Amino acid sequence: MIRIKHRFVLLSAMTLLACLAACSDSSKTSAPASALIDEDGILKYVPADTPYLMATPGDLPDDVVDILEPQLDVVLHAYHKLMLGIIDAQMAEAAADESETEDEGETESDAGNIEEYMPIIDELGSLMSVEGLRASGINRDSDVAFYGMGLLPVLRLSLADGALFEAALSRLEEKADSEMSVAEIDGHSYRYAEDEEARFIVAIIDNNLIMTATPATLADAQLKKVLGITLPEQNIAASGTLQKMADKHGFIDYMIGFLDVERLVATFVDEPSGIDSEWLSLMEYDATTLSDVCKSEIRSMSGVMPRALMGYTALNTEEMATKAVLELRGDIAAGVASLTGAVPGLGSEQGGLLSLGMTLDLLAAREFYAARLDALEAQPYQCELFAEMQGSVAQGRELLNQPVPPIVYGLQGFLAVIENVEGMDLQNNQPPTSIDMRLMLATDNAEGLLAMGSMFSPELAALEIKPDGEPVKLEIAQVVATTGQDVYLAMSETGLAISVGEGMEQKLSSMLQATVADPEPFMSFEMDAERYYNFVGATMALGPDGEDPAPPEVQEALQEILGVMEETFDRVYFDVNYTEHGIEMSSKVTLAE
Repeated sequence: MIRIKHRFVLLSAMTLLACLAACSDSSKTSAPASALIDEDGILKYVPADTPYLMATPGDLPDDVVDILEPQLDVVLHAYHKLMLGIIDAQMAEAAADESETEDEGETESDAGNIEEYMPIIDELGSLMSVEGLRASGINRDSDVAFYGMGLLPVLRLSLADGALFEAALSRLEEKADSEMSVAEIDGHSYRYAEDEEARFIVAIIDNNLIMTATPATLADAQLKKVLGITLPEQNIAASGTLQKMADKHGFIDYMIGFLDVERLVATFVDEPSGIDSEWLSLMEYDATTLSDVCKSEIRSMSGVMPRALMGYTALNTEEMATKAVLELRGDIAAGVASLTGAVPGLGSEQGGLLSLGMTLDLLAAREFYAARLDALEAQPYQCELFAEMQGSVAQGRELLNQPVPPIVYGLQGFLAVIENVEGMDLQNNQPPTSIDMRLMLATDNAEGLLAMGSMFSPELAALEIKPDGEPVKLEIAQVVATTGQDVYLAMSETGLAISVGEGMEQKLSSMLQATVADPEPFMSFEMDAERYYNFVGATMALGPDGEDPAPPEVQEALQEILGVMEETFDRVYFDVNYTEHGIEMSSKVTLAE
């Protein structure tokens, strides 16, 4: 039993080591003009018809490496301390449990079992640094690719020296007092652990680390394809798929990936072949149980969102930016793009601690939803798997028939900006003493919205606020008593804005008159990274409600990790846009000077 546990821990350690290797891929020094079409790089092992991929084939500039590599080193050391702190806490808890149950005749020691894993943890700790990774054969030129040979997952990492990584694996096996089985194929050896159904493989071939899981009965011809001994007939680089994706969406070649929904769905509805047939058989999945009608409708449904893509769009000494795209069928993309309203300033830089806003044209959303119901009625699903969805059409019609006040359809969205928070003490459960903020509601009937509010507050009605953008102080007893701060309200033809805090009223007029972005984002978020991570660190030190705080060693490690984030990042931005391509989610982190 203990030996089985050791083997499980060993496999976990090897997987973690591969993940650390991927994290270390923070710097490369040379590459062709476009790594996305380089047939001599790591992409030559990835088949053109892979249903999913995440790869880092491109280069990072040296000046970016100079910023990130020292921070990575601190984070890796901190993660090792975090692991040790968690293990120490588990051992202490296990020892306490044993002392309470000694009289019950239990002999197995959980604390002792945990202690037996410490040599493996210590060995991993020696690798959790930039220097340790380089000593194991992972350097600035290492590339990573995670992809599918059909459904079968493959993680591949290029190494500077495979012998160094082989030595690191051997040391892990020695510390675990357990060795994986070894087999050979076409003159190449590989480690593996298996049961009756599946085999987990770790191989080092041609200075490449390959980790994968295959059916235990996989034929050698297929295994050679998985391990890259036999190269694919056409690889993803030669196909030009990634380059087209980058050109269309502005991705750079450092990191890029996709999930091909249509291809994955086809694997489950079409007659399986090759490796997929063995995987599906292992899963006891039989596509013949699906009717032709179901197969056709499932394929059609997968076409609604055929692919999900992601990649970096910028990576330099000033910023790190990524974008994820959920591609949508043309008619759906056009319908979704009509859902955004008009919120002045949404998507533009606001400054302060954080800002959050979103927009939704409720009338357009109603029309979009009605169009979807029309489509379901015009061409109802026949497959029994979609019976519940088809049956919901009547409920949807009932929902649309519910009366909605016209003023609600005039709402376009909101934008909230928190400039500053003072006096909050999480350690002592002390709420903020003051919050400086402003909030705007965008609407095409601001005066009607204010009139509705005035019906419930005579004091508000007496203020006679005009749609000129000029702030008016809310001298309302309940508001003053609740906030203890200055509160102002301003109105324009298209919005209402309220501020809390000294001097915040001075920004209300410009907030109402800000330019509406084109295209208007559906959602936008911005925050001060340094203050955010400082807040997270204070929160982590408290522990969950009703539980003790984390052990001091764990808190210290977490604070070191968050400290790196505070020092490295300046501001964080996140936007969701509806475009002709589908739903685009863009994020950006600016780096501290």
